[in-house]
Amino acid sequence: MSTEIASTPQHPSSTLVNISADADLRLIKLLAPTTSSPSQFESACSDHIANGDAAGLVMAIVAEEGAIGGLFSGEYTVEEAVGAVCLLGALLERVGDETLEGELCASLADVVARAAAASASNEDGSAEKGSACVAALFNLRSNGVEKVRLLTKIVDLADTSSLAPGAPEGYSALADMLESSMLQSSLTLWGGRNDDNSSIPDGEQRALFQAVVRGMDRVLAKLTGDKKGDEAASVEVEVARKIKAAVDRKQTYLMLILETYKEESQIDNEALVYAQAASIGAIRDPINLFSSQQRLLHLPAISALQKQKSTVALYDLLKIFHEGKLQDYRDFTSMPDKSSVFAAFQLNEGECMKNMCLLSLVSLAGEHEEIPYSAVASTLDIAEDQVEKWVILGVSSGLMEAKMDQLSKVVIVERCVVRQFGSTEWEALKVRLDKWKTNVRGVLDALKKSGAGVAIGSQ
Repeated sequence: MSTEIASTPQHPSSTLVNISADADLRLIKLLAPTTSSPSQFESACSDHIANGDAAGLVMAIVAEEGAIGGLFSGEYTVEEAVGAVCLLGALLERVGDETLEGELCASLADVVARAAAASASNEDGSAEKGSACVAALFNLRSNGVEKVRLLTKIVDLADTSSLAPGAPEGYSALADMLESSMLQSSLTLWGGRNDDNSSIPDGEQRALFQAVVRGMDRVLAKLTGDKKGDEAASVEVEVARKIKAAVDRKQTYLMLILETYKEESQIDNEALVYAQAASIGAIRDPINLFSSQQRLLHLPAISALQKQKSTVALYDLLKIFHEGKLQDYRDFTSMPDKSSVFAAFQLNEGECMKNMCLLSLVSLAGEHEEIPYSAVASTLDIAEDQVEKWVILGVSSGLMEAKMDQLSKVVIVERCVVRQFGSTEWEALKVRLDKWKTNVRGVLDALKKSGAGVAIGSQ
């Protein structure tokens, strides 16, 4: 599994060709012209080089923001800017103090990010330079905490085309890397995602996940604009597919953010904001990310919503979508103090009703192996001639597998997801297992008798 990010096209810089013996001096001459005092900058840096003081040299360069800022002028290409940053990355390896190396690496990344932001209005590829330069540092560093911090910077600097999910694998190395299972594997490799022995603090991982959510917001803003501007049906379908992929990725990372708040004492206003956003996402689409969203109610940040006057109704609705049935939903919407939640959080009541019907059908399928059409109609409060349409919707959602006996008017359930698993579900499972044991025992007894009969007949 690759954990590197392509930073530049593979061809050499015209300014910095090789890391030779005088590379440090050549780097200083490259950076000096855009500093506040080029001669003083060169003199100070030359002293650090003469004394073999790699840390002092990096500090001097970072302290003079104009030095890095000059790389973001139109005079230098992306490749040349990356070449300069790679030399600075090589200097970090000579510092000799791991803690200081990390601090200097973070400072250098901050300066690059500020320089890229300051030059963003120039339309000369500053954003591309910024993300490419930080990506070069990311590929050079091996410390897990540093890699997480640098990846956070990369995501914040990246343009929407390199962040957007939904494109074929390999189209964007960054978008591929941000696929949740791949990133979590990378975090494990770097020393994180292990509750018992994680070398990457939850706060650092949370900052990375937050950057991905911000990135998906930028992607969605761009895609929404594209959808309004394009009229071709094929283009609109493709844009809609990418929007869905970005929404799913955002929701996945909202849940990852919430998982970093492990104790109730850690819940702050920021955590509540993310909990609210994740709850809204889960209510808007409880089907697509069904399995991963099942753990939401167990997260401390989500539980905290029920203690806030402004979000208690949202929490109650989320709980119905996780555990309740259609009648619970209708009871909720009939209460004036609850029904206002739809307008307050921009929830589509029609979509909510449709999803609640599907979830209620899944609950019914989980309780019975064969369901009469009349039972489905009664549960969903629909006419019997509408039952088959809803069963087809349930099957197409992936939450259940079933066949319909149209003559007997029975739905035969082959498989379905479980919305909740408590004592009632354990008891139902026990009944099914006991029935299965009885059936198997009956088959074995029949085989034994059949075998005995054959043996007597052969005599």
